[in-house]
Amino acid sequence: MLRNSEHQRLDPVGMHDGAAPAALVDAQAALHQGRWTEARQRFEEALLHQDGPEAREGLGAAAWWLMDVPTVLASRERAYGLFRERGDQLGAGRMATELGLDYAVFRAEMAVSNGWFQRAHRLLDHSDPVAEQVWLAFREAELAYHTAGDMEVARRLAVTAKELAGRLGLFDLEMVGLALEGLAMVGLGEVAGGMTRLDEATTAAVAGDMHDLKAVAATCCFMVFACERVRDVDRASQWCDQSMAFYRRNGMGAHLAFCGAHHASVLMARGRWDEAEDQLGESRRELRAAAAWSLTIFERLGELRRRQGRLQEAEDSFQLAYPHAGGFLGTARVAFDRGEADVALDLAEGVLRRLPERDRVERISALELLVRIRCANGEVAGAEEAVRELEAVAAIVGTDCLVASANHSRAQVELAAGETGAANRHLQDALDRYERSKLPFEASLVGLDRARALHALGRRPAAIEQASRACACFQALGAAVELQRAEALVHELSGTDAPVPGAGGLSPREAEVLELLARGLSNQQIADELFLSRHTVRRHLSNVFTKLNVPSRTAAVAYALDHDLI
Repeated sequence: MLRNSEHQRLDPVGMHDGAAPAALVDAQAALHQGRWTEARQRFEEALLHQDGPEAREGLGAAAWWLMDVPTVLASRERAYGLFRERGDQLGAGRMATELGLDYAVFRAEMAVSNGWFQRAHRLLDHSDPVAEQVWLAFREAELAYHTAGDMEVARRLAVTAKELAGRLGLFDLEMVGLALEGLAMVGLGEVAGGMTRLDEATTAAVAGDMHDLKAVAATCCFMVFACERVRDVDRASQWCDQSMAFYRRNGMGAHLAFCGAHHASVLMARGRWDEAEDQLGESRRELRAAAAWSLTIFERLGELRRRQGRLQEAEDSFQLAYPHAGGFLGTARVAFDRGEADVALDLAEGVLRRLPERDRVERISALELLVRIRCANGEVAGAEEAVRELEAVAAIVGTDCLVASANHSRAQVELAAGETGAANRHLQDALDRYERSKLPFEASLVGLDRARALHALGRRPAAIEQASRACACFQALGAAVELQRAEALVHELSGTDAPVPGAGGLSPREAEVLELLARGLSNQQIADELFLSRHTVRRHLSNVFTKLNVPSRTAAVAYALDHDLI
């Protein structure tokens, strides 16, 4: 019997004793309909009748949706053993496949994960074409994508799964394969073809053509991942909203949290940093049991902290994202922000060595950083090589954000080479695109470079205006380190001395916030006292932590008392 979905794969027909207790039938119905807690209870009732592999498998599936990892692993391992005792190779292979992914996602134990996948292959490879083989290809493709970043392997396995699902008439799985193939193609730079596949599969998912909740969730996630990779912020925002609404309606907490981490990237890009932090905190709490899935959360939190200027916290978070490439790149950015260009260069080049040139989209972030480092070191030729690769990828992808990034990188090379007029033109193009895309942080970074270019061209008032706009934006965002750099540039261009900061380098408002913090007030109480929003108070506190080089509220108060700041 071919089984097209999660609930069908748990079909009790053919049970060893020839009879399915009512609790098992009810449990399968609850699982199919997304009633996870009820399904778990029903499977436990069925196990009181008989310790059968179907009930163990179902209990593991229900526990997975509830993020009860010990029960997931114990139930699936027990089901594997019971299927083996029965001589049911398909059932055992199915459990081995799921355990292969479980040990990677929940425990980050890759050797154990590989062992289970190899068991699945031995049990399934020599059987006639069956749905279990489709799932095995999917799970390995997911792992290749999420943990190894190997787009070629992910694509090959996705195509294998898609074609097999098509031959077996498994529509839901065929659409998942189509979406995963599209995602891998986007990662390889074949954006138009990849997005076409993702569009079709995602439309099938949200239109109700697909019925397997796990298949629908995977398809929606793949679309969001693809949008994020090519920095299509508008599209990513729309699909995040669609996906998260679907997950919320169906009680899919783990997928909601995972997608929420990607939504945090959209919020961060839009300049809504407080909301991004809240979303990342929620996702981290929900996914605390999923080690591999948490890597992307630590990477995004690290980038938020870096932008806030809280560099030590950023570095700590990026290191928790190892061995994800984003973790190493984040650490490299922090090193560059600290003026450790050699450290940053070694890390960036190491990431690029691990990413073959065919993984075009995957290389973008490392190339951007390499350009900045090379230009800072005066190595124009090395920067030029990286810019050309960036420009080639941007021409293929064509999204405003990537074209803007390529323009900004080109301008940095031109500034380093003394070609100020050409640099200014590319900076204006980049600024227009970032502003059109509503990306304030990136636009302000470009604005600072453009201010320098305008000043070199003798357009001093325009340069001061551009730098001042960047100052205002960094102030609003709470980007403490970039604000200090922007303020220094404004005073340099104006020919005036920078104003003497308050105690500890704090602004008057930051000093007020610190004083109220020392009195034991909460963020909300400080906001009420100063007639500010809670988010504004958080931003001021972030600046205080950065300027005093302390990690927490308690440390800030202790520092202030020790140094007579309050």
